[in-house]
Amino acid sequence: MNVPTVGRPQWVRSVVIAVLAVLFVVGSWTGVAWATASHGPDRGGTPVALARVKSCERLGPISRGGIGFYWICVADVTPVGSTTRSVRFDLDELTPDDFGKAVPVVGWETDFQRDVVKRKMPSWVPALVVLLLVFLGWAERRRLRRLRRPVVHHPADVRLTEPVRVPNPPAAGSPDRGASVISPAEWSPRRYWRTAGALVAVGGVIAALALPLDDPESRTALFTLAGFGFAAPVWLICCTPRWYRKSSHSAQLIISAEGISWKRRRREEFFALAWPDLAEVRVLTVTHDPLTLRVVDLLPVDQEAPERRPELRRFWQIGAKLGVYRLPGEPRTVRVPEAFSDAAIGQVRAAMAVFRPDLFREYAAGVAAGAPPTPITRGAT
Repeated sequence: MNVPTVGRPQWVRSVVIAVLAVLFVVGSWTGVAWATASHGPDRGGTPVALARVKSCERLGPISRGGIGFYWICVADVTPVGSTTRSVRFDLDELTPDDFGKAVPVVGWETDFQRDVVKRKMPSWVPALVVLLLVFLGWAERRRLRRLRRPVVHHPADVRLTEPVRVPNPPAAGSPDRGASVISPAEWSPRRYWRTAGALVAVGGVIAALALPLDDPESRTALFTLAGFGFAAPVWLICCTPRWYRKSSHSAQLIISAEGISWKRRRREEFFALAWPDLAEVRVLTVTHDPLTLRVVDLLPVDQEAPERRPELRRFWQIGAKLGVYRLPGEPRTVRVPEAFSDAAIGQVRAAMAVFRPDLFREYAAGVAAGAPPTPITRGAT
């Protein structure tokens, strides 16, 4: 349902997603290494060079090949018409089974590979890729159809308690500045650095585990994983609203000198209200137990706005969900259909203080059961 929603953190789901993400990364890494290490029979004909194995080392279970065991061998390579040199071969290119054999190799200088017949791609691989793409397309279509369903106005389970007025912030800044683009899920710097710090700490633990290892391959693999943790402050920006809120595909509340607009392309949502069309811009914060819901309501001057503006109908007097409770919608109000984070509300305050502080109001409320909804009076102070 397309209404602002806040629920209890689903820690089990988060842990499962994190574990699946780790398994996907490690599995992909292992799969690529396995495909690289697999080779066909030796190619016939006159070899460019011959290799004779001198020593082999067993790698695993953790190495640059991911999870698994591989052989790394050092061999004397003698190119045709050139001198012999010692070369270290890659995963499973040479094995202990090649001791005492002259193995054909190709390459130059110190970069040689086993001269083998390239394996043909199994016929089931393209079919599997096509089926996967079809499944992803079907799943995305179902998701978009679900997101674009019209809002269902369920009766409220609880009422809002008497609202408490929160003072307006003082006006600041210049009204001529550019538009303020706000993502409802905007992360605060504290949350961002708390998450990044935890990932950096995990990277430090992995690096500490890698230091005492004697196996250079295992140590390299663990240091690579640790590097992802140490780089978290950089790549985390691309995975949070601190970066993608600027994308045209993200949900955006835009406050400018002309008015307020909301757009979310993936749900085909868009509306815009100019300042002369607005009587009030309201932030409502509802708290119950450990949960906090923050919504932005826009009160048009014209109370018949949905009749004249069809794009406003799906946002007209919609409610919200706080945990297991359905909250009432505000009469004659356009509600932005997304719950806002504390950091995002701070940006709304700052933008309204610059452009139209006279229209901005803030309220706080709780929830109580067994009574009809208590609306907030238009223009109340």
